[in-house]
Amino acid sequence: MKKKIKRSSIKDVGREAGVSISTVSSVINKNKFVSEEREKRVLEAIKKLKYRPNIIARGLRTKSTRAIGVILPDIAQPFFAQVIKGMEGATRKRGYTLVLGCSFYDIAEEERQINVLMNQFVDGIIFFCGYDSHDHIRMVHDSGIPVVVTDREIGNTHIPSVLIDNTLAMEMVIDYLAKLGHREIGYVSFSFDNQTTARKRYEGYLSGLKKNGLKYNPEQVIIDDSIRMNEFSGAYDVVKGLLRKKSMPTAFATLADYLAIGLIKALREMGYRIPGDISVMGFNNEIVSQFSEPPLTSVKQPKKLMGKMAMDLLLDMVEGKEIEDKNIILPTEIIERGSTGPIEVKSNP
Repeated sequence: MKKKIKRSSIKDVGREAGVSISTVSSVINKNKFVSEEREKRVLEAIKKLKYRPNIIARGLRTKSTRAIGVILPDIAQPFFAQVIKGMEGATRKRGYTLVLGCSFYDIAEEERQINVLMNQFVDGIIFFCGYDSHDHIRMVHDSGIPVVVTDREIGNTHIPSVLIDNTLAMEMVIDYLAKLGHREIGYVSFSFDNQTTARKRYEGYLSGLKKNGLKYNPEQVIIDDSIRMNEFSGAYDVVKGLLRKKSMPTAFATLADYLAIGLIKALREMGYRIPGDISVMGFNNEIVSQFSEPPLTSVKQPKKLMGKMAMDLLLDMVEGKEIEDKNIILPTEIIERGSTGPIEVKSNP
């Protein structure tokens, strides 16, 4: 039977260093003056015994673990990685640590992750976009744990949020394509049942069509949930199958860049020129959009800034600071590249 390794305690460190437990605690937490000689002995004892403080136990005493929980729907998606990068920089600068949980767009899993984080006594939780059910988020907020949502609308002004106006941003896409002369504009997305961000962008697509006097054609709209967790290859497979059955627009708007890149690959294999025959527009301005063939025109949103602002907002709440602006809307812009162009008028032979 494998022998269980005994973990060193704060008492062991105190005994080794010849100091009291309170002195060891003061050295670890840096909250009281300790002479240089005693501090050196404590640090040497910690190193010798390979002592690691019990963060949860310490949190129970100090009422702070200096850990922040973040729940996101897809850890492999580059958009979330960039936002997390902004969050991580803010937490490190202010002496906190990130604890990540992934829901995989599953509301039950998101609720389970909440319980895990609350059992670890995190100081606050940030929720990314996910499903429309918000009762569990309100529960966390009402329990007194600071909460911020990012890229997610929950209709509660008491819970701070940092996001873009997804409806307006997609309207901008349709405006842009309409100004290029496109009168038939299709749309590609995964399903948006109970999913705020995807639904808001689809609403922006519809309102953009109406604003520009364009007709909605269901034959030119592809909405399929099988591409949600594998956007590139999923979009390619689904789009290639469905495009054979549908009438073709002169331009496509898409929910995200990876859907657009999968769409472009499928279209080109079917003999269409991009943008000569069909323009394709992405959303999120991922790094890969610069290197697709052709380079992808996309909507840029400030991903790292979104993460930094959400984390700073949460940490201000954790530290008891007054919050002036609880609901922050960040700007977007269109980055024009080679996947879009004016509609080509084909002359008769």
